Amino acid sequence: IHQVVLENYAFPGGMMVGTDSHTPNAGGLGMVAIGVGGADAVDVMTGMEWELKMPRLIGVHLKGKLSGWVAPKDVILKLAGILTVKGGTNAIIEYFGPGTASLSATGKATICNMGTEVGATTSL
Repeated sequence: IHQVVLENYAFPGGMMVGTDSHTPNAGGLGMVAIGVGGADAVDVMTGMEWELKMPRLIGVHLKGKLSGWVAPKDVILKLAGILTVKGGTNAIIEYFGPGTASLSATGKATICNMGTEVGATTSL
């Protein structure tokens, strides 16, 4: 079985709590990865339960494929223009639809990484 790994920690179907605000870049491979503060990370590392308020879901339906000079980063920049810096707070952003098939794994990771800029809990 061939397993895809991104940044030496991200893999499809995994779940992770990390200490960096851009941990959600792992969503580019379909991993639920959430960046938390130091105190929360310590709780997780010691085996304590970690609680999170039930996030809302923001669905982004991607159609077609990128053309010309458009890059994956333009997808999240457009969304950031719509949501502003707080519009994704307490939300998971999920990209879906036929347009996702034309994006590379690193392009998807870029989009998910920048979900942090709109306050998202994580993106995939």
